Amino acid sequence: MNQTFTYSLPEEFHSKARLGVRVLAPFGEKRELEGVIVKLTDTPETPAHVEIKPILDCLDDEPFFSSELLQLTKWISGYYLSSHGEALKCAIPAGVNVISRRKVELLISEGQNEILTALQKKAPRQTQILKALQKYGAISVAQLKKRVGERSFYTALAQLESKGLIRISSELKKGIKPKTALAVRLAKSVAEIQEALESISPRATKQSQILKILISEYRVGNSPMIASELTKRAGTNLNTIRALGKKGLVTCESIEVIRDPLGSEKFDSSRPLTPTPEQAYALKELITAIEQNSPQVFLLHGVTGSGKTEVYMQVMVEVLKRGKRAIVLVPEIALTPQTVARFASRFLSRITVLHSQLSPGERYDQWRRVKSGEVDIVVGPRSAIFAPVENLGLIVIDEEHETTYKQDEPPPRYHAREVAIKRAELANCVVILGSATPSLESYYKATRGEYRLLNLKTRVDDIAMPPVEVIDMRVELKQKNNRSIFSERLRDAVEERLRLGQQVILFLNRRGFSTYVFCRECGHVERCEQCAISLTYHFDTKLMVCHHCNRKYPPPKECPDCFSPYIRYLGLGTQKVEMEIQKAFPAAKVARMDTDTTTRKGAHKSILEAFKDGEFDILVGTQMIAKGLDFPNVTLVGVINADIALNLPDFRSGERAFNLITQVAGRSGRSILGGDVIVQTYNPDHYSIQAAQEHDYRRFYQEEVALRKALLYPPFSHAASILLRGEDESLVIQTANLLNEQMETLKESNFPEIQIRGPAPAPLAKVRNRYRWHFLLRCADVKQLQELIKQSLKTAPPSVNRGNVDVLANIDPMSVL
Repeated sequence: MNQTFTYSLPEEFHSKARLGVRVLAPFGEKRELEGVIVKLTDTPETPAHVEIKPILDCLDDEPFFSSELLQLTKWISGYYLSSHGEALKCAIPAGVNVISRRKVELLISEGQNEILTALQKKAPRQTQILKALQKYGAISVAQLKKRVGERSFYTALAQLESKGLIRISSELKKGIKPKTALAVRLAKSVAEIQEALESISPRATKQSQILKILISEYRVGNSPMIASELTKRAGTNLNTIRALGKKGLVTCESIEVIRDPLGSEKFDSSRPLTPTPEQAYALKELITAIEQNSPQVFLLHGVTGSGKTEVYMQVMVEVLKRGKRAIVLVPEIALTPQTVARFASRFLSRITVLHSQLSPGERYDQWRRVKSGEVDIVVGPRSAIFAPVENLGLIVIDEEHETTYKQDEPPPRYHAREVAIKRAELANCVVILGSATPSLESYYKATRGEYRLLNLKTRVDDIAMPPVEVIDMRVELKQKNNRSIFSERLRDAVEERLRLGQQVILFLNRRGFSTYVFCRECGHVERCEQCAISLTYHFDTKLMVCHHCNRKYPPPKECPDCFSPYIRYLGLGTQKVEMEIQKAFPAAKVARMDTDTTTRKGAHKSILEAFKDGEFDILVGTQMIAKGLDFPNVTLVGVINADIALNLPDFRSGERAFNLITQVAGRSGRSILGGDVIVQTYNPDHYSIQAAQEHDYRRFYQEEVALRKALLYPPFSHAASILLRGEDESLVIQTANLLNEQMETLKESNFPEIQIRGPAPAPLAKVRNRYRWHFLLRCADVKQLQELIKQSLKTAPPSVNRGNVDVLANIDPMSVL
């Protein structure tokens, strides 16, 4: 719902109501929702005959959103075609908001089954809902929709309510609150307590111990000590503290305890390194820009190991000197611990993290610390761009080329790089985009002068780039009859590194064991019932898993089509690589890092630390190990199959392949030990593979940009995708055709420069039981694309308005899958 709503302001809220303050407001007949004040006026634009309801409460004493974040989220909603509310949600830490939960309950008793019988023929959808309520009892609207499906759901619900067969009510659920704990402090001076110790009974040793600990921990202002910590140290319980309280020697109080994800971490301090000539030039340019106090974007193009992070940190020193603050974005949560460790070694307690793997309480407390100005540097993935940092002086986007900076679900489908540049414009600050393999769009803008280009062409300490050897797997099969997933050269290289006590990284950007299960008799492939996508076999759980909806299936003992017992598991995933390397080298200690092994909180960090400490010889992983990691003892990187990214039906496939190979190659040879990279491929002549082999970004860029120009793909145009999805395939197709007619009519009259491709089945034609069709639109002017889509959706087909078909618009998509 992309609109604002007008409410009146009762007098008791006049002093608290300001822009950015959250309020509780009535919505419809039975709901109370949390909203945000985005405008205050004495002259509402609401028609005179419309009743303006009053808000129910102001939820904040101070604005929750700064003026800068209100402007930023408004821009996001306009550019990425979302509602302003959806954009504001991005800036609210999980669990903080007040939730209005709608509940449905049945108003007919079990003995009134004749009502169900009467409805069965006339209204089967309503009957289905009533039967679900009989089975599950009173449940939330969201849970009920999950049980019965979304087709005509809200229409049927409204009809049942109007007949008096169900009741829909609203209940409020409050968000996260500050954590408190019982704390103890001395009730008298230290001298008086020491005197009192002499009169305590010799049998009350625990009481004496408590007092001695409090004296030893006594700080300026007699700060309280958490009771649980105190009793643990003294080996006693709260009864001892209560006894001391009765004697008037201690007092107890409730204090707030900050949930700090870095609280237990120990960081070694580090000093700034002497910059190389290239780093020194980059620093001079960046510091000059910071002194100018104006929005500027720099592309720091530095080969892997060239010291980009050192540049970030030395620039940050200058930012903090001027009383300003910074945000550092990383593409993966896996990279956050290593980035935090490097920044914390330089800036100690002035840093915090914000990401989705923190508990809601940790996120809330760190968000408040940032908002209050307690910390100067925020590190996190794309969502950290919404951190409530005041007086922002610098935004760093490390590995700016990564597609993970683009959000696809839920809306808004924003790109953190573009949001960062807009935020810098609002805050008058500098943005550094850092990468060894810049996105084509960023490098193109740098060549045109829209961004300022800074180059770091050599590694620190003149360490050579690792040689990249490309192995043609066709030759391995035809000439050497090698059917293994490892070429002879890679196997020999791994054996050599293990003999020398060095470490190896093996990269494959696909998790699981076998990527499809098929019948050798008739060719049947096991597919997900909900997604029509081949299932991946996972060896550890002995289950087939859909990597799109996460549904799990037992593997078949015989073919469901022809009943043949000849079932085969083909394809390759990280689990299989792990097993095969363990078979080849039984004495080697192997770790695997992919989505399956990193679901537990802190798993990313524990795997990487164990590998860094030498607990493992070989690390097998997906793209989360391909960038930003620095292990001096890694002297060999093997790319098991470089063709996975190349074979995707996407115009960015060549760019993805080059980036992944170059980035993972950069993990090798980052110390005086040197290193090698071995890339296995069936396409050794592809320009992406050859450019990566030569560490030659310019060669790749020139080849790729020429292709994009010929086909008018970004950066020579803006793209937009429109995805339609629904449970009824024929209705999805019908809706797509109606939408196509509307867009073609609008194009002819107002937007002749727009190219419309589609409608056509999406490459992933069915996901989570929803059929998917899509369009791809292109135009040099992004505003024309936005306007065409907005006008088309204003008069959307009835199936869209009824909620039977979802229409999802995506401006500047990173993928068309």
